[in-house]
Amino acid sequence: MKPRTVILGAGFAGLQACKALRGALTDLVVIDPSPVATMLPALPDLAGGWVPERLTRHSLADLLPPRATHIQQSATSIDLDRRLVTAGGETYAYDQLLIAAGSVPNFYQSPFPRDRMHPLATLDDARRIRRDFEAYLQETAHPQVLVAGTGYTGLELAMSLFFRAKAAGKSCGVTIVDPTPILLPSLPDKQRQFVLDFLTAQGAAVRLGVAVESFDGQTAVAGGQTYGNVFFCWAAGSQFAVPEIKGTVERLRDGRLKVAPDLSLPMYPDVFAAGDAAAILHRGQPLRKAVNFAYYGGRRAGRNLARRLRGKPTRPFHPLDLGWVVPFRETSVGRLPFGLWVHGRLGVRLHHLMCGVRNYSFENFAGCLKLAMKGNHV
Repeated sequence: MKPRTVILGAGFAGLQACKALRGALTDLVVIDPSPVATMLPALPDLAGGWVPERLTRHSLADLLPPRATHIQQSATSIDLDRRLVTAGGETYAYDQLLIAAGSVPNFYQSPFPRDRMHPLATLDDARRIRRDFEAYLQETAHPQVLVAGTGYTGLELAMSLFFRAKAAGKSCGVTIVDPTPILLPSLPDKQRQFVLDFLTAQGAAVRLGVAVESFDGQTAVAGGQTYGNVFFCWAAGSQFAVPEIKGTVERLRDGRLKVAPDLSLPMYPDVFAAGDAAAILHRGQPLRKAVNFAYYGGRRAGRNLARRLRGKPTRPFHPLDLGWVVPFRETSVGRLPFGLWVHGRLGVRLHHLMCGVRNYSFENFAGCLKLAMKGNHV
């Protein structure tokens, strides 16, 4: 009887692991609630209506190995000592496990009505924002977007909606709040000021050290200021996607699992983590959540799972930082290899290009390449 390898998550990390295990002598089970793979970096563009949905997704049935079994459910529990995963009310035993389920929005036990809040973590979230914002613009004479969270997702989404309103001929107020006192603390002062100057030039109000104190579904209060008839987006943080994990593990505050150099869990040599589920230490600090680290980390984890099946020693993961670009619709900020910084429309083009390079089909790549050639005129 062949051993069973279970992969939680069919994102960038999970799919790369599947490719590495394509010829391995194992029964492969992939647990993911979605029938499609999603180009997550393009979700703010999709939410604002700037890219066709077809370029942001591809059927998992076309991407998984032929013998893989796809369980279309979310994992709710992992028992590392008993080697069990629970998903959709069913329990699945494993011989090997890759935890690559990613992250989900962290609402911090907020009492606000969830059906009136707009997080952005999945394809369904982007569809909902696009649909609801279009209706909101039609119904509202003076639209006002309030975004909780000044991370990259929050800022991208705020500008995507701002320019969508502008394209519809409406002046839209934008307020972005965050309890932290510094905007994008990972950036150098010069780059942080560039982002802040752009947001301010568009009329956006960035209020740092301010939290949303109340929201009743229509009116919000943040830092003592009232925002009526507001379109409220939540991008205030993320957390580990699986609600419960039993076993001896070390975790970061956001729930990420601390891994050994080969991406295995220190007490469980047959369990690996990659992508947003893994806390990978590099030069003493955990790597940021990023597509490239998920992509190559998933590949290394998959290869190490295959090596263990063959009785061979695993190999360490050596992260390669290929840089990043954060688009704000009409400008961008990004850091390329060798410490080169990029701004403006060039970064927007690079963003669309990389969404194509990391995409799931030639058709999707060609569509993203077309967007990159057009720059922001999409």
